Amino acid sequence: MNAGFVALMALAGFLMAFQAPINAALRTNVGVFESALVSFAVGTVLLVAIVLAAGKGSLAGLRSAPPWQYLGGGIGVLFVVASLLSAPKIGVAGLLVAALAGQLVGALAIDAFGWFSLERRPIDAWRVLGILLLIAAVWLLNGKGGPKP
Repeated sequence: MNAGFVALMALAGFLMAFQAPINAALRTNVGVFESALVSFAVGTVLLVAIVLAAGKGSLAGLRSAPPWQYLGGGIGVLFVVASLLSAPKIGVAGLLVAALAGQLVGALAIDAFGWFSLERRPIDAWRVLGILLLIAAVWLLNGKGGPKP
C-alpha cells in the first residue's frame, strides 16, 4: 500500500463531503444548473492556472483522443448536479455513502473486466462482502435502519 496516495485520497474524500452542501447552498442563491456551472467554472480557472504553472503534457493530444475519453467531464456534471439536489434531501452522509456504493459497484466491474487498459482483478468473496456491507451502510445512513428525526 502506498500510504501517501491513500492519505491524498482520504483528504480528497474528506473535502468532497463539503462540496455537496456548499453547492446546495449556492443553489438557493443562483439555481441548480447555475450552481453547477459556478462550481465547474471555479475548477476550470484553478486548473488553467495549474496547467500554466506546472503542466507537462500537451492539449494538442486531444485531436487523437477517442471520443469516449471526453466523458469524464459529463460524469462530473452529473455527479455535481445530483449531489447538490440530493444533499438537502438525504444529507451529506447518505449522499456520499450512496455515491460510494455506486462507485464501488462500477469499480468492481472495471476491475473484473480490465476495462480502460487496467489490470484485471477478479471479484472474490471479500470484494462481494465489502459491497454488501456498503449496501447495508446506504440503508442505515439513509434512515431505514435507525431512528427517524
